[in-house]
Amino acid sequence: MLLNRPRGFSLVELMVTVAVLATVLAIGVPSMRTFVENGRIRAAGESWQYGLTLARNEAVRLNLPVAFVVDVSGWRVQRATDNTVLHRGSGKESTKGLDLRIDPEDASTVTYDSFSRVIPNRDGSEPIEMVDIGAARPPGSAGYRPLRLQLLSGGLVRLCDPAAEDDDPRKCL
Repeated sequence: MLLNRPRGFSLVELMVTVAVLATVLAIGVPSMRTFVENGRIRAAGESWQYGLTLARNEAVRLNLPVAFVVDVSGWRVQRATDNTVLHRGSGKESTKGLDLRIDPEDASTVTYDSFSRVIPNRDGSEPIEMVDIGAARPPGSAGYRPLRLQLLSGGLVRLCDPAAEDDDPRKCL
């Protein structure tokens, strides 16, 4: 004998499920946004670090001055003597929605010599010394981590955390 039981959810069960889901989303979405923003900042920083390191290495390999140049489409590595492009940033690590503050303010190029040292740019402009990378609209959670790209003496490039504690190896120099 079959009993006639109603199938499905009652209104109370459905409302409890929606309330639990809304609570989980309210807690998780800000953390997820911070995670995504930190990932975008890290990807852009590592891309620039790769480009600068590549320019430095190519200058040594070619025994010629090589420049890392920032433009509207991203960055490129080129021979400083004839501006032949050797490599371009892929564009997958877009800086759209990020806030990049380059120091000095109007700098857009770093030129390396064959000894991997930073030398004056051919156009007389100041070379890039530091880039602060952050979100254009930073999330309000505690895990948000903007980064800094530093060009150290000797042409070395370092990606660091400007908010790190003094005993933290990620601390900027």
